[in-house]
Amino acid sequence: MVAQRRQPRPGQRQRLRLAVASGLAVVVWSLRWLWPLQWLPGWVVLLVGLWALLELAALLLVPRRWN
Repeated sequence: MVAQRRQPRPGQRQRLRLAVASGLAVVVWSLRWLWPLQWLPGWVVLLVGLWALLELAALLLVPRRWN
């Protein structure tokens, strides 16, 4: 017997991208007071937050569903 490769559930990768983007945005924003992260310009923090919002919008507006 050959083991069948399990397919990821629809939307699983989309939710994972949203979780990564949101987590990164929170980490960057909350650790701005640390010395190395103080060198990050504000537009970098804004871009990470924007990325998280775009992932959320994509998940809400165009969710991946079963075929």
